[in-house]
Amino acid sequence: MTEGVEPNSPDAPVPRTAVSDHGRLFRAERDQHITEYHTHIAATLGALGDQQWAGPDSVRVPLAARMHSPIRDRRDLRRALLATILGSEPEPQGIHIVHGMPGCGKTAVALTVFDEAVGGHGITGLWVNASSTTSFRAGMLAVASDRGASQDEVDAARAGRRPAADLVWHYLDRSAERWLLVLDNADEPTIFQEPGWLRSSPRGTVLVTTRRGAALLWHGAVSHPLGVLDVSDAVDVLLDFQVGDTDLAALEQLAHSLGCHPLALMLAGTYLGQQVVEPVTVHDYLQRLRHDPSTVLDLGAEPGERDLRRLISSTWQLSLDALHRQGLPEATTVLRVLSCYAPDPLPVGLLTPSRLDATALAQADPPLVGGRANAAVMGLKSQSLVSLQDVPGDSGRPTVRTVQAHALLLDTVAARIPLDQRDIVLTAAAELLSQLLATSDDQYIDSQSLRLFAPHATALLRRSAGTSSRALTPALAVVRGLRVQSYARGDYATAHALGEAAAAATRDDATPDALADRHELARTFTGTGRFAEAVDLHQATLDARETLLGADHPDTLASAHALGLALYGLGRFTEDEQHMRRAADGRHRALGPEHPDTLESRACLSDAIGEQGRWAEAEALARPNLALSERALGVEHPHTLQSRIALAWVLSRNDQLDEAETLARATLSGGERVLGPEHPRTLNAQDLLAGILLRQGNWPEAEHIARIVAEARERVLGPEHPHTLAIQARLARILIGAGHRQQARDLVAHTLAASTRVLGPEHPGTLNCREVYELATTEEHT
Repeated sequence: MTEGVEPNSPDAPVPRTAVSDHGRLFRAERDQHITEYHTHIAATLGALGDQQWAGPDSVRVPLAARMHSPIRDRRDLRRALLATILGSEPEPQGIHIVHGMPGCGKTAVALTVFDEAVGGHGITGLWVNASSTTSFRAGMLAVASDRGASQDEVDAARAGRRPAADLVWHYLDRSAERWLLVLDNADEPTIFQEPGWLRSSPRGTVLVTTRRGAALLWHGAVSHPLGVLDVSDAVDVLLDFQVGDTDLAALEQLAHSLGCHPLALMLAGTYLGQQVVEPVTVHDYLQRLRHDPSTVLDLGAEPGERDLRRLISSTWQLSLDALHRQGLPEATTVLRVLSCYAPDPLPVGLLTPSRLDATALAQADPPLVGGRANAAVMGLKSQSLVSLQDVPGDSGRPTVRTVQAHALLLDTVAARIPLDQRDIVLTAAAELLSQLLATSDDQYIDSQSLRLFAPHATALLRRSAGTSSRALTPALAVVRGLRVQSYARGDYATAHALGEAAAAATRDDATPDALADRHELARTFTGTGRFAEAVDLHQATLDARETLLGADHPDTLASAHALGLALYGLGRFTEDEQHMRRAADGRHRALGPEHPDTLESRACLSDAIGEQGRWAEAEALARPNLALSERALGVEHPHTLQSRIALAWVLSRNDQLDEAETLARATLSGGERVLGPEHPRTLNAQDLLAGILLRQGNWPEAEHIARIVAEARERVLGPEHPHTLAIQARLARILIGAGHRQQARDLVAHTLAASTRVLGPEHPGTLNCREVYELATTEEHT
């Protein structure tokens, strides 16, 4: 949807042209018959002494672009407005404000309601362009003339010999016909500078479209915020333009890429639908969008388009220009800084005066000093360029005030930061994040900060990568720091997103740091259950590290250890043992027997040996390893917990259940205190305890614990993570033992299908599921 602009406004200083038939995007719920009202395009001139005055061609015809697409959205809003317009005559119909970000379709909504009221219900429609004082006053005087004012009365009001607002509302209040008055594009409420221009009347309804949803002038009016479309409507809009690609998945991807922004959808659909000589696929269009979205989108505009509101490249700039006229030029710089981050909610604490003043933004153009930040943010909010919202904090913590902007707005602004400003803005954005997230070496960033700032760190790194900006180094440092802490907290999904960003930024490098980025990315593949991808990347990184650093370098040994873990996930235990033994022995030589890394590799090696049925050998390795870890690191060190659960697992599989239970419970309580109750390693200890209780025949407690683990893993890791599937299979075994065979059969049938799809038919986890399924089925028929 696009917003119209009156041809004589400052935004469109060109001769009047015929109204085109495109622009609004809605859904028709039934066949529609819309009457169009035409007028001859000729200026009505009135003489005032030596001056000439040109009024609007008509106030009965909306001077806005007509629809290309059927009515597609805003159903509830249209119904509500139409019900108000058609209300009982004695009741004042009131003032209604439709407001939202640039290009969201405010004018289109007004135009649709106008057509429905006029063409379908006989309401007199009056349309005034309110984008400037000149066009607004001229339009309102034309309204007075339309409602019965004489030319002498209009001339007197125009010349200031009588109050113009009183004249207009005198005739509106005495209109013999019910009316709808649309004041379109009232983005600068200062045009209503004389008191009395905005009134309600028992004879009609006033409908204002504006970007300024929070203006004091609207006090008492009914507010109707307008956002973007939902995905289904957005896809339908693209289909209306006959884009040539009916792959709904591709169209959904395009709609998501455009943030379901109505103007962007219209421009993209127009361009794709008009490519006859050499059709452009949606995939190709998406590729082009990534480089310069505003330029690519504007290709869908009419040739020679002069209406700046109908061009993505300029529609935001109109609001920034308005803020500049209001004395807020620094709003442009604030928006440029915001464009370095993600479209997710950004805590406003990032923009505190002291932090801003510690950057070089005072040398930006326009300059931004900390003391002006609040006014700039509120100015952006007033123009619907950003929104402020309170995001719930973590449990027991207060809400967080955040600022947020649409993704397309941020992409467009970021792509058009002047070259001489880009380094200043990007570097400042990186420094702001670094300042906020800085901690001492022995402190962790809290989980709330990780959740809120991780998407902004990855977006900043993507903006900085491939440039010569000084921002790349601090941006990369922030991403790497957040990645390490996310992984340590067991938030593997966040660590993976951060890992991908860092690895992409250093993809072409062959330095130790670049190889560390690939190593950490591969570790997140393992954490998220993508074991095959982890094996491939770990193997490549291991080979590169051996060449660059040597076979016994700690980084090379770390790759061997991580490769063993990924192989364990695939059930390739012999290969796991090979690499884990290399890591354990190498770390023993290079780092010493009591180093945490050495102890962890030895614990994992005992797992690999045990999986091959060599229980005595596994216990002989795991038991002294735990004693050494307790002595060297302490009983609740994370690596000691890993050594303890390794021994507990070996003992449980070797039928030493009482000692295994004691060790599992100790590991669980320690994990809850040190790592948290939903950390993957804590859940592993609970999983093991449920398995031990299963073998002891303690069905009630085993089922209770298994259900806790299953629910937590589904929430933390996802419903088809291999570990989630594993606990579901264990729960099914418990249900069989407790006599709930039908529940077990239903559960394991789903788990078996998912395991076969995710892990493959011959994976040990899938084979275990099949065994449980057969057991449930057999016992059910027995």
